[in-house]
Amino acid sequence: MQPDTTPVAMARLQLQRGEPAAAAELLGPVLAAEPDHVAALVLMAHAQLALEKPELAHEVAARAVQHAPGSADALTALSRTLTALGRHPEAITMAQEAVARQPDNPYRHNRLAWALLEQSQRPVEAEHAAREAIRLDPDEADFRITYAMVMKQLSLPDRAREALRDALKLEPENAIARHELAAFDVVHRNPFALSRLARGMTGLAAALRADPRQEASRHLLDAAFRQFLVYTAIIMVIFSYLGWRVSDDSAGWARSLAAVAALAPASYAGYFLARIDRVLRSYLTVVLARQRIAGGTAVLTLALLLTAIVAPAGWLPGLLGVACLAAFGVRLLAALAPRG
Repeated sequence: MQPDTTPVAMARLQLQRGEPAAAAELLGPVLAAEPDHVAALVLMAHAQLALEKPELAHEVAARAVQHAPGSADALTALSRTLTALGRHPEAITMAQEAVARQPDNPYRHNRLAWALLEQSQRPVEAEHAAREAIRLDPDEADFRITYAMVMKQLSLPDRAREALRDALKLEPENAIARHELAAFDVVHRNPFALSRLARGMTGLAAALRADPRQEASRHLLDAAFRQFLVYTAIIMVIFSYLGWRVSDDSAGWARSLAAVAALAPASYAGYFLARIDRVLRSYLTVVLARQRIAGGTAVLTLALLLTAIVAPAGWLPGLLGVACLAAFGVRLLAALAPRG
């Protein structure tokens, strides 16, 4: 059987490959010659959404529904454009109409779940729609991801993780599932959960390898590295400050705290670096290169702390006070560094 090489079929293939601009280029002449070509209008709406042109996508999808009001494909496309425009009640209505026309099509239920999810106030209804999509097609990874997002909104992270792991069993290279699963490990407030942070960052790197266009994974990975650098700086701030506080009363304790302020961040960093792969360690050097001022200030802080270990007692208040301020500067510079 010969493959379908019509412009509409080729445009559909380009969309599946993640090339919406190429799809739109193929569909343009089709719609110029046949403005009421419903399949071309639907595909063009999806292409324009992928190109982040929701107004144009909505105009095209509305034309598709006007020409074929009973088309579930057209109603689904219109629902997506309405969601993108923030018109959530209308998006839900269109999705419900598509479900009514094709109740056995799992993609219609999946779209309804997303429409309900975007409105935020109806997560229970979204769960029902997402569960129905999985029931109708248990082998589609995207439906598991939708269900995971619903569970996330319902504050049920364990069930969300389980759904994401199920998605990866079905589609091991699914970048979205990898990203969302990694995000659970990265987005937390425990500075000592370094194994979890390293695991999450490794997952984000895997998501980027699966799909290098995943900007969300790249931004979150950068944020996770900055979080690690900030926590490292905070350790230096705390012990430098404690050493400064006792420096007038006990030079011995001040020197001990200076040693801890220098060695604790090194141990913290070493523990973390031992748990990420070689590719991520290389990426860390890129992040550090973008933060030269923070890196230079960190080196200065360590030099001051190491000097304090052997310096005369009279020097300790000044050395540890400046080290504390410098470490605090590292913390601010790491947190406020420009995104890559």
